[in-house]
Amino acid sequence: MASNPQCHAMAYIQKPLFRFLNSVLATNSRGFRPSDVRQGGVGDCWFMSALAVVAERHDLMRKLLPNLNEGAESGCHEVRLFLDGHWTALLVDDWLPTTEKQRRPDGTSLAYARCARQQLWVSFIEKAYAKAHGAYRFISGGETSEALLELTGAPTEVVNFQDPTFDPELFWARLVSLLQVGCPIGCGTSALTLEELGLVGQHAYSVLAAEDGEGLDSLDGLGGLSSLDYSERVTSRHVKVRNPWGEWTRREQDELLAQLGVAIIPSDGCFWMNYQDFIRGFACCDICYARDGWHGRSFDLAFDTTQVGSRSVLRLKAPCSGECWIMGIQPTERGKQIKRPPGYYLNDLSLLILDDSAEVVASFLGGARRDVSCSVMMEAGREYVAIPLSFRATKRGPFVLRVYAASPVEALLEAPSPELTWHAMHSLLMAPKPKTQKPFQRMAYDFGAGQVVVIEADFMALGLVVNRNPFCLEVDFHAAGNHTVLRSQSGLLDGREDQQRNQRHQAAEAKAKAKMKSHVGKPNWQLFEFNALVPKYSQALAFVAVAQLETWEFSLESMEAQQSLESPPAMPSSSPFAAVASEERLEELEDLELQAALLASQVDTEVSANMDEDDLELALRLSMEALPQVVCNRWSRRKAAAKIRARWEPGGRG
Repeated sequence: MASNPQCHAMAYIQKPLFRFLNSVLATNSRGFRPSDVRQGGVGDCWFMSALAVVAERHDLMRKLLPNLNEGAESGCHEVRLFLDGHWTALLVDDWLPTTEKQRRPDGTSLAYARCARQQLWVSFIEKAYAKAHGAYRFISGGETSEALLELTGAPTEVVNFQDPTFDPELFWARLVSLLQVGCPIGCGTSALTLEELGLVGQHAYSVLAAEDGEGLDSLDGLGGLSSLDYSERVTSRHVKVRNPWGEWTRREQDELLAQLGVAIIPSDGCFWMNYQDFIRGFACCDICYARDGWHGRSFDLAFDTTQVGSRSVLRLKAPCSGECWIMGIQPTERGKQIKRPPGYYLNDLSLLILDDSAEVVASFLGGARRDVSCSVMMEAGREYVAIPLSFRATKRGPFVLRVYAASPVEALLEAPSPELTWHAMHSLLMAPKPKTQKPFQRMAYDFGAGQVVVIEADFMALGLVVNRNPFCLEVDFHAAGNHTVLRSQSGLLDGREDQQRNQRHQAAEAKAKAKMKSHVGKPNWQLFEFNALVPKYSQALAFVAVAQLETWEFSLESMEAQQSLESPPAMPSSSPFAAVASEERLEELEDLELQAALLASQVDTEVSANMDEDDLELALRLSMEALPQVVCNRWSRRKAAAKIRARWEPGGRG
């Protein structure tokens, strides 16, 4: 090791670790504390912040360290981690790397993660995690939600504070209730963090508590908080946050701490923030739905390499009513340089959950994500089908489908029904109020001869062509994508490089990097040309654009439609791009004219006063309440991508 220039100040020595373990972990019921976790020289604050909140739950820690001190004498310790969808046992020895140039000296000389009060469980867990992914350097940079999944095996959710649908009031109620039931929660900053709040940019923190005016009475000894009016009560809300560095970044909130009667402990890393400052300073919260006593089981599946979709679906039946989470988990890209075949990348992964009437009761349009999950309230005795989907699956397409429920659930793997799957997908995309774990946006474009409906999720976009005319409709598309994979009715498309746009993008990103001290990767703009043929009185999927990076961009540069008397060649019903017949009529409406008037107040186009009943029905169907209808031939997701770029940076937090 001494010959390695990157480790010139590091050596491996063996220490009598069992003495620390015997004296603390085996005897003290409070041996695991969030305040004990200290980040070391690896940029894994995202992992340390997750481990700190997991340490609040001794049931979760016992699962990670099932034997504690049994390996103390032999120097071999067992750590269990939830890797690629399964609980996996790893054995680590008690040889830990040390350094003479410790980033934050504490007297131990340990180079990487360490633990207060002369314990070593943090070091063992970090070493096992590094071993699982190939090396310490492969666990530098990441997201807290990833670590929470691999420490608990439970579903996770990322709540973005900059999302247009984010509701601070609703989230406060969720935050308090989730912390009360013991759900581990982390939070993270972006490159645009407000420095006046004393937070570190691109850094992960732990959320330990949330208190409102009533809860603070016991902390600060001040009475009367429960009688505050609404505005005063909002400003009295506070969130307890911890920095995994175990130190303060500044003397922030000293006055608040004094009022609460909480001592300022520089080595603790915990501090209270006003809730409004918490929302301003952090970019997101990572929620882990780990519940004590819940049941989980994983099923190994693989995407079909001969067609789009999946080889298997999971039929579920609950003996009693209760909440159930369905999770889709792909092998991680972390450490893929030494763990995965050359060229390994994530497939896009989405989930559909159908009940026994084939209605979509839950869904998640995930795109190229490592894991997706959605929750459904199952009724006793009813059957449900969990359908995993992929639009660009390759021959390297294994994944895990996991069931995580409050009570045992009967599960049976069976062959999928492509016709049922794609009909359900069309129903979801065109539903007035789609039942989805993460909302997506829709926009309709009217060509007179037909309509194009664009569905935009975080990491994928889909286009539907709706033809309710007695002629075949052909739509020609010209599109541009940055870090985008595109599939159309003719299959996966090979684009041609857009050199001019790449040069402009690269120059703009160079300026942004100099200003924000961050980067979003080398641009890879491609131009695509394709068309979609839709038979009369039907609708069909025209394209699916999937992100390769979080900072992806995609736009439809132009769309041209024309009618034809010739019918297009029939596509197999097992294809997601096969046409689906439109419903003959909408459900009976009590007042069709009133509904049309409501539509006119929600969209930019006017509804003519002399429209007949059929025209009104068509307008209503296309509006889908929240779906604006405009006359346009261009769509772009650049603004949405810019918002994502502002709050997320590649490489994660360290």
